[in-house]
Amino acid sequence: LPEMIYGNMPLEGGFLKLSELEKDNIINTYPQAQKFIRPTIGGDEFLKSIKRWCIWIEDEDLKSALEIPPIAQRVQGVRDFRTNGGEVARTLVERSHQFRYRHTAKNQMMIVPCTSSENRDYIQCGFFSSEYISMNSVQVILDPELWVFGVLSSKMHMIWVKAVAGRLESRIRYSNRICYNTFPCPDFNDENKEVLTELSIAILSARERHLNTTVGNLYRKGAMPSDLLSAHLALDTYFESLYKTNPLKNDDEILETLLKQYVQMTGNKNA
Repeated sequence: LPEMIYGNMPLEGGFLKLSELEKDNIINTYPQAQKFIRPTIGGDEFLKSIKRWCIWIEDEDLKSALEIPPIAQRVQGVRDFRTNGGEVARTLVERSHQFRYRHTAKNQMMIVPCTSSENRDYIQCGFFSSEYISMNSVQVILDPELWVFGVLSSKMHMIWVKAVAGRLESRIRYSNRICYNTFPCPDFNDENKEVLTELSIAILSARERHLNTTVGNLYRKGAMPSDLLSAHLALDTYFESLYKTNPLKNDDEILETLLKQYVQMTGNKNA
C-alpha cells in the first residue's frame, strides 16, 4: 500500500483559515486575493459537506499577497500568535504566512477522517483534487491509484479498524500507524488491482447519485441507499475471495483470517 500521512497541521491561531463568508468578503473587495485562497478538506468538511477555506501563499508570492490588506492583517495575526506561543510555534514565526506542514497532491488525494462513528459498516474515504488543502483531522494518501480506495472501503478493513483502532469516547480514531500500516493485505497482482478499480468506480458512481446527501448520512447503519450498499457488497465478496476460497461466514471469522494473515505478515515478530 502507498504511504498514508496526516493532513496539514496549521498551528496558526485560526488566522489563515476562512469561513465561506470570510472568503467571499475578501474576494469581493480584493479579487486578486483569489490566487491565495484554497478550499480545505477535513473530517467535518468531508462527512458533513461543510465548506471552509484557507489562505495558501507560496514564498515567491509573499510580497504580492501582503499587498492585500486583509491577508496582511491575518499574516500578522499568525506572527503574533506564534511569537507568544510554545517552542514549536516560535520556530515558525518567520514563516507566518504558511501552515506548519504543507503536503499537497500533484493530481488528487484520498482522505480518511481521523474520527468517525463506530455505527457504520464501512470507513468513509473520498477523493479530492489537488486544489484542496487537507487538514490534520484527516489522514491522506497523495496521488494514489484508484484500487487503494477499494481496499479501504472494504468491510474487511472496517472490521480490522474496529478491532485495533483507538477511541474518542466510543468513536473510531483512525490512525495510519495502527489501522492502515498494520492492515494485512494479500499481494495484489495487476488483475486484482483492475477488478478493485472497477469496484471502486461503482461505489463512487453510486455516491454521485446521492449528491444531496452528506457522506456521513449515506453511510448510516441500516440506512445506506440500496445502490451504494449493493456496490459495497460486490466489493466485499471479491475482496474476501482474495484471502480465502470459501466464503467467510461472519465478522469473527473475518477477523480470525486477518489476524492469521497479520502473524504471517510480521513473521511472528510483532504479532
